Formats: sequence, structure tokens, C-alpha cells
Amino acid sequence: MAVALKLSKGPIVYALQKYDFIVLFPVNPVTLARYRQAFTPSGAKDDPSDAELALDLLVCHRDKFAPLQPQSAPMRTLIHLVEQRRQLVNDKLRFTNRIGNALKQYYPQALAWFEQRDTTLFCDFIERWPTLTQVKRAHRAGLERFFQNPNVRFANVIEERLRAIKAARHSPRMRQ
Repeated sequence: MAVALKLSKGPIVYALQKYDFIVLFPVNPVTLARYRQAFTPSGAKDDPSDAELALDLLVCHRDKFAPLQPQSAPMRTLIHLVEQRRQLVNDKLRFTNRIGNALKQYYPQALAWFEQRDTTLFCDFIERWPTLTQVKRAHRAGLERFFQNPNVRFANVIEERLRAIKAARHSPRMRQ
């Protein structure tokens, strides 16, 4: 299947290059504009008529246009994997932001106790102690064990968190 495009790079090109059965023919926008001018002296321009003109150029003058060379299969695979990774990173960021925004409403102290909110440690903490009341009721030894298990090796970080938990107070408008 041949597809005429006014560009040789960009998201649509990369998306179409994933498929072996599509052959892309970049058409220079100036060439298309001059071709349009030959048949539409008024200079009227719209996407449907430009698409028809690009098709006409490709059908009548295919020998004048070089197809884009498809990327190798490993390169297409790599591009696909990079795209998937980018989507996963964006999902992770979106979910982390949503969790942070929810916690700001009822448990802002937890956000202050952890610099990184995209870690298993943070998620396990919130799952185990989902409210300030619950973490305040926890025994110091249990909290220490929790923080020591998942690779928090710095005693000063653990001690600082424990002090912050002990000192934490409910916001006047957030009684639990």
C-alpha cells in the first residue's frame, strides 16, 4: 500500500513505518503547493483537496518520488520498545501524581516523610499505615523493622522519619 505524505519524519511516519506492507512516499510541500496552484488558481487550500492532489501526484508521477526506505526489523522493534517504555514512564508519573494529590487531601504527612513516592517502600508504607492515626498507633520497634527491611540502611534517615511520625499532628480540618 502506497501512502503519500508531506513529511518524512514525525509521529505519523514512525507509526506507519511499523508495518511492512506500507510504502511511504514523501511529497515535498512546495511541490504539492505548485501542483495545487496549477489546478486551483484561486489558491484555495484544504486537507481533502490536498490529499487528492498528493494521490494524483503519486499515481501519475510515481517515478519522480523515492519511497522512504523502511527501517530494519531490529530498528522497528527498538523504536516500538522505546515507545512502550515512554508510555510506561508517563503512566508511572501520572499514577504517582494522582497518589500524591490524593494524599495531600487526607495524609500530607506521609508525603513529607518520603522524598521518592514511586518506590515500593512508599507504597508498602501507605498500604500498611493508610492514615496518620494508624501510623501513630504503631509501635516504634515495628516501624524500625519496616524501615530496615527494604534497604533503608541509613540509621539517621530511619531515626528522622520516626521522629517526624511521633511529632506529626492532625490538621485541624483533617480529623480522622
